Order: sequence, then structure tokens, then C-alpha cells
Amino acid sequence: MGSDLNKPISNISFDEKAFLRKARFKSILRIIIISLIIAIGVFVLTFIIPEMMLQNQENRINSFYPDIVKFTEPNTIAIAGESYDVRLFGRQKEYYLLRLIENKPYPAGIMIVDFDFWGGEQIKGDKSFCVIETDQAIPEGTKEYLAPYAVPKLKFYNPAVKYDKVIREFDVLKNIPNDNLVEMALSFDRPLTFSEIKTIIPEDLKLMWGAVLVYEENDYKEKNYLAERLVGNPYIDSRDGEKEFLKQLEQLSNLQSYSSTNLKRTVSFLKEKGIKYYGVVVVGHPESLQKLSSNSIIRGAVLGIVTTPY
Repeated sequence: MGSDLNKPISNISFDEKAFLRKARFKSILRIIIISLIIAIGVFVLTFIIPEMMLQNQENRINSFYPDIVKFTEPNTIAIAGESYDVRLFGRQKEYYLLRLIENKPYPAGIMIVDFDFWGGEQIKGDKSFCVIETDQAIPEGTKEYLAPYAVPKLKFYNPAVKYDKVIREFDVLKNIPNDNLVEMALSFDRPLTFSEIKTIIPEDLKLMWGAVLVYEENDYKEKNYLAERLVGNPYIDSRDGEKEFLKQLEQLSNLQSYSSTNLKRTVSFLKEKGIKYYGVVVVGHPESLQKLSSNSIIRGAVLGIVTTPY
């Protein structure tokens, strides 16, 4: 056995070039795999994750924005349209606005919500969700129209605010055929309850939307701009409409949005003070609306959409 240990070891051939080629191939393969992993990671971080986050933000905005319109734009509903990527991590969502003349919809404009993948939604327009009419200041008392369809803007006059001029367009009704349907925003000279409204509005006029007081009288007097921040009840003519109005406002206030904090304040105010209206949107025939012209409670009357019957 010891003699075996003393035997010479046979020569082992070593191919250095093959070894180096194999090592180089493994190194290149490792670099390629690492590069692919990095490229995939960069792609995911740059495109996939932001796209998922943008889609989540779009879904979030869709969950509340049509309701925001319903409660802040008189007699108006919003239907979701297309969305467009406008920058690397930013997107815009279109909403088509429609006004209802009884049950017949009419186009009333387009609103755009601009947002980023982290949120931060901004309305294309001013902070009260109004459509921009022109780039110039609009004189007090001038009739306004909404772009791009030149639809008359429904304006209300808050009884706590002094205006240089108040529009009353009852005389215009004389020139409209009585078989037409007319939309009109009526403003009261004092806050009214729903039951009080029913005593002054003829039964053949349909109540479509009610402008609700959501601040104290002194707040409106000291900060006139608050009168432009409309909050209204789209269920005013429904059974238990005021309960439904408060219920949906409260649900909306619990969703994450730019308006949630102010909505919570509004809900608390209405629960404490009750619901009172300083204006309503009505739809009916010109003759019925003309009956209101002599009513001293009606402070303003702004004509909206006029349509022929079906």
C-alpha cells in the first residue's frame, strides 16, 4: 500500500484558453442578466407603477367628482369622458356637463380635472368649479354664458349680499312660445324652507335644484365671495329629498378629495342649523313662470335653457 503512494502522478492537461472563455461567458451572462433586471426595474418604476398609481387616482376622482358637480353646479350632472396623459406623471380627465330640462339632457360644457399620480387634483376653472367664460372680468349684473356651447349660466343672488344689479328676465318670457320649456334660476329675498317654497311656486313648475345656505348671514356679508361657492340640493322635489341630500353629502365628505374638509363643515352646519334655500331652479312653460313676476319674494330671475317640446 505504501508503494502505491510513491508512484508518480500522471500529467493532467489544463486548457487555459477554454477556462478563460468559459469564465468570460459567465461574466458576460451575469452582466446581461443584471442589466436586464435593472432595465426591467427601471421600466416598472418609470412606467408600470406610475400608470397603476395614475389609474388609481383616476378611479378615486371618478368616485366623487360627478357628485361634486351635482351638488355645486345648478341642475347639472357630469358624465365621465376620456382621460389623457399630459406629462410624465400627470393626467387630465374630461367630464361632459349636462343640464336636465325635465328629463331631457342638454350639453352645458366640459370640465377637466388635472391630477398627478400622487393626487393633487385641480379643476380646469376656478375653485368653485365654474367654467371659465372669458379671460376678462365680467361686469356685475351681466348675463353670463358657459363655454363652449354658450349655455346661459344659472346665477343666484344671496339675500345677505348687496349687488349692484340683479337680473330679472321675466319680460323675456313674453317672447317665448308657451309650448316651449324654460329653465330659470329664481332667487329669494330671504331664506325659505321647502314647505314655504311649495306655497309660492306653482304646481305646474318642476323644482330641479335648490341653492342652500351653508354659512351664517354675517359670513356672507363679510366675505361676499362665499356666495359664489354654491351648494345645492338636487333632490329637492323628491320624497325625503332633504334626507337623501344630507346622506349623500356626508358620504361624499368621507371620500378623499380636495373638497372633503369643506364638505364635512357643510354637513355639520346643515345638521345644526337646518336646510334653508335662497333660490331654486325650476322648469316649466313661460306662462307659468310669468305668474311669479309680481311676487315680492322673488328677488332675481335668470333665464337658462329654452327648448321646444319633443
